[in-house]
Amino acid sequence: MNRLDRYIGLTVAVTMTMAVIVLLGVQMLFTFLEQTEDIRNDYTIAHVARFVFYSLPRIFYESIPYAALIGCLAGVGLLANNNELIVMRSVGVSTWSITRSALKPALAMIVLGLVVGELVLPDFERMARVDRLRAMSEGSAITEEFGVWFREGNVYMHFDMVGKDGGLEGISHYEFAEDQSLVRTLYAKKATFQEQDNGQLKWLLEDVTLTGLSDDNAVVLEEPWREWQTSLTPDLISTEIAVQPDKMSIGELNSKIEYMQSQGLNSSKFELGFWGKVLQPLATISLVLVGISFVFGPLKEATMGMRVFSGIIIGVLFEFVKNLLSPASLVFGFSPVIAVVIPIAVCFVSGCYLLRRAN
Repeated sequence: MNRLDRYIGLTVAVTMTMAVIVLLGVQMLFTFLEQTEDIRNDYTIAHVARFVFYSLPRIFYESIPYAALIGCLAGVGLLANNNELIVMRSVGVSTWSITRSALKPALAMIVLGLVVGELVLPDFERMARVDRLRAMSEGSAITEEFGVWFREGNVYMHFDMVGKDGGLEGISHYEFAEDQSLVRTLYAKKATFQEQDNGQLKWLLEDVTLTGLSDDNAVVLEEPWREWQTSLTPDLISTEIAVQPDKMSIGELNSKIEYMQSQGLNSSKFELGFWGKVLQPLATISLVLVGISFVFGPLKEATMGMRVFSGIIIGVLFEFVKNLLSPASLVFGFSPVIAVVIPIAVCFVSGCYLLRRAN
């Protein structure tokens, strides 16, 4: 049984590896063609090639569930085409035993994906997006044309420019009282980030203009510099600008959610990314179960091409439902966990049901 287990696992591992290579190649090509449409200013073919290289961890991570699905369909299907499944079943090997053997390469790929997704993907994605924004913006800024807004407590902040070195330019603060009346404004030309020896974080504002507002007058105070204590860091700001929630690490997402909730802000977008990454291993396993169950059921007599095509269709449907429910949770206000769990649960239940019937 150990030898049979290794044989099934090796067969599926080879087809999974081939599926990963093909999906990587196709998505890299599409990414390259998509980025060439944005060539302008300093964003050249060399930058496009660098963007594609930096995007490799993201492309690999996103391909894992579908490569595992197609790889299992192709690998177990190859055993079926060679009548090896019939021989295994005739000597008493159950479909569940074959499924467990086929799942092992998928589990190895899941572990590799978690390592890439947590340790490699966030930094590479940040480099890709920041490098792209910097080249397209004709300067050292990574912000869009109209700057970026943040909120911390009752203070609303706007930054005209976030530099590639993490510095800020054109900093505006608008502080409101409990009755929503504006009580103070601040404007600074520049801000540089500093971390003190005791671990506290602060920004040093330069050329500061403070305006205190009351019912009948305004007091203006100008200062050459001023310390600004805040929980905002350059990494947090650049991540907000350049990196989408589903491209962050689980740790980064958790920190971002805690920060937004502490400020009374809506964190649903980041909760979607968090649960999508936490539950991606279950999504991969559920798709693999569906793929294997199809080989024992509806695709038992199908050709290899038909099985691969079916895997692509299943993957497209899974992605469609996921992309439909994710924005729906933001619009209708139901829990992001539900949006992520529903397609996984449907695949898992369907796969287990079909395998049980085949057994």
